[in-house]
Amino acid sequence: MTTTAKGTLDVTDWVEASVAEAEGQSKQATAHSQAAFSGDLQGRGRCDWLLVYPAEGPARFVGTQRFEGELEGRKGSFVLQLQGTFDATGAHVTWEVVPGSGSSELAGLGGTGGYENADYTLEFTLG
Repeated sequence: MTTTAKGTLDVTDWVEASVAEAEGQSKQATAHSQAAFSGDLQGRGRCDWLLVYPAEGPARFVGTQRFEGELEGRKGSFVLQLQGTFDATGAHVTWEVVPGSGSSELAGLGGTGGYENADYTLEFTLG
């Protein structure tokens, strides 16, 4: 049975470094951040990002985030694979639980979802 988890996340401690840049063209960067989750997910996450800032259009990124905490009262950790864009209205992210990454009471977790700015959803199964 698929269940929906909802809540908010607060991204903090953003540290970004330029990797390559050409004047008037795209910029590539890496970043690391932390996130505090509230709602159905209670805990913290650490994320590693790869970013591209095109000369025109929204920034694009991919990343992985290890969540540690609780999902509806079950304790453990899992890894999310993320991709998205960032524009004048904020962050638009889709994510997927990396198969086999769940630990402890979250072993066997699978799911997809994402977030718009600070509001997340995770459609998940726990087998």
